[in-house]
Amino acid sequence: MARKGENIYKRKDGRWEGRYIKGRRADGSIYYGYIYANNYKEVKKKLVIKKASIFSNTNTTERFYGTVNNWLDYWLESVAVFNVKPSTFDSYKSKIDCHIRPALGDIHLSELTSTKIENFINSTKEKISINSLHAVFRVLKTALKYAEKLNFVQRSLYENIQLPKVKKPKIVTITRTEHKRLVKEAKKSPEGLSVLLSLETGMRIGEISGLKWKDIDFENQTISVQRTLQRVGTLSEGKFRTHIIEEKPKSETSERIIPLSTALVKRLQRAKNQSKSVYVISKGEKFVEPRTIRYQFKRLLESLKLPKCSFHALRHSFATRCLEKGVNIAVISSLMGHASTKMTLDIYTNSNLNEERLAVESVTCV
Repeated sequence: MARKGENIYKRKDGRWEGRYIKGRRADGSIYYGYIYANNYKEVKKKLVIKKASIFSNTNTTERFYGTVNNWLDYWLESVAVFNVKPSTFDSYKSKIDCHIRPALGDIHLSELTSTKIENFINSTKEKISINSLHAVFRVLKTALKYAEKLNFVQRSLYENIQLPKVKKPKIVTITRTEHKRLVKEAKKSPEGLSVLLSLETGMRIGEISGLKWKDIDFENQTISVQRTLQRVGTLSEGKFRTHIIEEKPKSETSERIIPLSTALVKRLQRAKNQSKSVYVISKGEKFVEPRTIRYQFKRLLESLKLPKCSFHALRHSFATRCLEKGVNIAVISSLMGHASTKMTLDIYTNSNLNEERLAVESVTCV
């Protein structure tokens, strides 16, 4: 039985056979090459390697005779996998499997047009958010850019595609009153340390989940952000599965040193004395994953009858409290691990109604 669009078959003798376009004869007709293995995965791996050896010659203008699916297989397994973090690769694969393959996968790459991509954009925007649509298109565009580099497609195929404009998301924070209530309750709760860390350092949930005791310098009262834990999902054999991975933080600037208050250092020291794990936020010897931290935070909000918000709102609240206290924007940007002060300003400009009200009152003429 063949796997659709892949030219991979299971033979009667039990082996798997993969077929690829080896070249063209003088009369223009295609001739094929074949590879064999004892299982599907091995054939697919060999097929990707074989295609790579055929398609990597950048000094020719030969067509890529395979489908968009074939190209995406090659790009994922021979290019992307070596150039991005595992979580990014899983994100690429999920977007490709869920959205791009069903709509464009069976089209031959040489027959893909801007009109077909625009039709894909128009149909997909009815199913997912505009932000998600932009993310999906970025993956497709990145894969096509590499095809353009090898002269298999023209830049005009993807360069002038117009997407709906992304609306700037409204930053959600908690008020100063809610902040105080949350801190008071978190100090009493055995599950409150993650909340205190986010409110006092602005760390991301994955950074908190991946924080180890060795990352804390108790003498100098600092935390070194070295890693992040996150749950990523992939579509495998028709089923969506997730798993936890540990990797470097989001960017180079995310690897940072954050100073700690004396009160938080004392609380961390008490927690360390009772801990059986290398991880700061733990259960027994194991880490507590981000999904569990979110659930614990949700329960804390419910117990205080506070408005629903995401755990990430605590990070935003940390930055907002810093702004309210007049902390320099460059310092806030460094503490947050942002790539630039522009990014910090873009996120937090006009995010605090109370501060805006004070500004208006200060210049009123009445």
